[in-house]
Amino acid sequence: MFSFLSPCVLPLVPTYLAYLGGDQGRPVRNALFFILGFSVIFILLGLPFTVLGGLLQNYKPVLARVGGVVLILFGLYMLGLKLPFLAQMRGVSYTGDTTKPWGAFLMGAALATAWLPCIGPILGGILTLTAMQGFGGLVYLVAYTLGLAVPFFLVALFADRVTKILRRSRNVSIWVERISGVILIFVGLLMATDTFQRLNNFFIRFTPEWLLERL
Repeated sequence: MFSFLSPCVLPLVPTYLAYLGGDQGRPVRNALFFILGFSVIFILLGLPFTVLGGLLQNYKPVLARVGGVVLILFGLYMLGLKLPFLAQMRGVSYTGDTTKPWGAFLMGAALATAWLPCIGPILGGILTLTAMQGFGGLVYLVAYTLGLAVPFFLVALFADRVTKILRRSRNVSIWVERISGVILIFVGLLMATDTFQRLNNFFIRFTPEWLLERL
């Protein structure tokens, strides 16, 4: 959801909706194909990380520390640190008919790549966690995709009520980006110092047996 609220997504949502078609019903239908388009790209991006994580499960402590450092760098990037490899990313553009379902799908896929310089740190954090969990890490990618997809679909559903509000959301997005950066740095520090795992083990001791059996 932080990705949805980021400066490169939230203020431009009304523009995306306009590209998806303006008459009643069509934005909602096309929004579903638009969501499917960027979801496919994010899942495909994550597959190599799940495979890599599965192959390196014996080195999980090392992965955790490296992943923690990566998260800290991503967090600092969101707070203003320049990371050339993110800043130089260029996305694919799509200029076809976006009022048709297939066009909406292709636009979603293209914008997923165009968003990477902006949402890259958060997505990178998710991919880092995915690599640590191996094939089980796909659940993180699905959860991340839903966090971006559900609010977009709700906006498409109630476009006539929220469009004007979204156009004035620039300041909110900037603060969301800063908060996201702080959270990434905090989680990165927990992972790099192995505190993340110790906290997990600590809280498991206080978790009721009946709840553990259902998790």
